[in-house]
Amino acid sequence: MTMQKELLLRFQFAKGLAYELGDTIRKNVEDLKWTKTKSGFYDIVTNVDLEVEKKLKEKVSTAFQNDVIFGEETGIEERKKPDNYMWIVDPIDGTTNFSKKIPHSCVSIAITYKEKPIIGVVYDPFMNELFEAVKGEGAFLNGKHIHVSDVADLESAVVNTGYQYSAVNMRDKVLKDYEAFFGKVRALRIFGSAVLDLCYVASGRIDGFWEYELKPWDMAAGSLIVQEAGGVVVDLLSDEFTVYSKSILATSPKMLSKMVKILKEA
Repeated sequence: MTMQKELLLRFQFAKGLAYELGDTIRKNVEDLKWTKTKSGFYDIVTNVDLEVEKKLKEKVSTAFQNDVIFGEETGIEERKKPDNYMWIVDPIDGTTNFSKKIPHSCVSIAITYKEKPIIGVVYDPFMNELFEAVKGEGAFLNGKHIHVSDVADLESAVVNTGYQYSAVNMRDKVLKDYEAFFGKVRALRIFGSAVLDLCYVASGRIDGFWEYELKPWDMAAGSLIVQEAGGVVVDLLSDEFTVYSKSILATSPKMLSKMVKILKEA
């Protein structure tokens, strides 16, 4: 089988799986059995997170036995060979929202090859919105092409950030960043799902997003979708963005230098 056929097979499988798991999330939001903290009071997990990730891993492992799976709740499997396809998954991005019945969370599935994202699928079951991208093929929302915003000036921009995971180690920097944008942009938002924030940049709903202390499952799918929608993604703390970066800024080419300037000077 050619790589292109392997890619298409995984892409279609990932989309079907995202819909299936999203349906599980939506049906269980009113009937959580438990919520627990993980590494701090701000980092939580529910029984649904674990159930969804377990189901995802079982289905992917059955369909693609040589693929590696890297999940938020259960970690990474031992690699079978260096160049394997790897699935980087978050069963519920926006777990705090989900646990409080705030309808803003999603299933996130990225597939990488040689450490580079080649497929991104993000499904918001509460809005019934599927964001998707295959490297080199553009980005889509429910089957329609999407593109980053054309906004070019800060005064017209709506930007957003997150601070849940950086609140402890980078509290001062986070507050300085927020203050630096205050009064310079039309609005600042915090929605509580990094993956959906990236998809909102890709679809032009917001003009830029930044956050620190993120993990691969927070960024892998969304970063590809942004890039395929004509956007740019950079690491604020290093020279090159990868799925293992600890920070991210996603925006349009028109806004990049302006947002970087504010964040670097804050």
